[in-house]
Amino acid sequence: MSLEAAPATAEESLRPALEAFIADEARHPAALRALWRLPGGTMREAWALDVEIAGGAWAGLHRLVLLADCGAQILYSRVPRDDELRVIAAMHAAGVPAPRAYWCIPEGAPHGLKPGILMERVEGETVARRLLADPAYAAVRPRLLDQMAGALARMHAVRADTLDGLPGPAPAQTPIAFQVGEVEASLRALGEPHPALELGLRWLSRQMPPCERLVVVHGDYRLGNLVVDPHDGLRAVLDWELAHLGDPGEDVGWACMRFWRSVDRPGAPALGTRQRFLDAYAAQGGRRFDREAAHYWDVFANVRWAVITLSQAHRHLSGRERSLELASIGRHCAEVEWELMRLLRDR
Repeated sequence: MSLEAAPATAEESLRPALEAFIADEARHPAALRALWRLPGGTMREAWALDVEIAGGAWAGLHRLVLLADCGAQILYSRVPRDDELRVIAAMHAAGVPAPRAYWCIPEGAPHGLKPGILMERVEGETVARRLLADPAYAAVRPRLLDQMAGALARMHAVRADTLDGLPGPAPAQTPIAFQVGEVEASLRALGEPHPALELGLRWLSRQMPPCERLVVVHGDYRLGNLVVDPHDGLRAVLDWELAHLGDPGEDVGWACMRFWRSVDRPGAPALGTRQRFLDAYAAQGGRRFDREAAHYWDVFANVRWAVITLSQAHRHLSGRERSLELASIGRHCAEVEWELMRLLRDR
């Protein structure tokens, strides 16, 4: 009876492939000193690695993270990997707390690697419930909302024309019409009736405010995509795969959405008030949003998030990606629709 070798684990397969790829990019030998899988992520799998490069401009030990595609359905506005890395590099150079960009792993990459990106690994906490309640972050919580507003203002100060090629409005289209159109197209693709969301989309189409300036929009700016240190506070903004050109109100409204629990939660942990965030954003160079404009982007954020929850659930229900996490995200749609109805009622 012959004995067959046990199949290689994901880590065992990934290690030599990464060493070979990094050595090719750095043009010097590379040795992985550590490699481990990171939790979370519905679009990509994440790996932490420590790699030592033997010479040249990259000589030394580098602490990196690999974000590798896992075959997930692409959400609207997701940029190609090389453009995502280009955005991260531009933001890092402009003083936005973004990781240092390293390399893009393209489709059909050698060594059997999945497509993905490699960038600096920034240590800290990302889980919102810990940032809001853990005593370890008590010292930084009072200033974290101001730091979030300042980082967002610096991001929106980066000139949009330096990042040509990102998804954005057509020449004759307003940024807000582009953003609302993307959400509506995503809902239509699901082929399901959702009267509350139809009402929200109709309201958004009729109430569009003027856009003062086209900016690079992060697309998912919130607790959960921020790395926070217990002493320094905000250290890095993550997850740039939804970056696009649009109105800054999208990021502002998204960051303030009640679902993320960061603002306006009387009797529950929160970082502060919505108005404090808006004032801090304006004081640090961002646009001043009046009550009407802020309300518009609150409505937009909730319609957009409701559609995303449905899209994530559809990935599971269609049978293409069986995942309890995706299914549980879909369960949030009803509470987001309830919040949307409250916002439209209080208009």
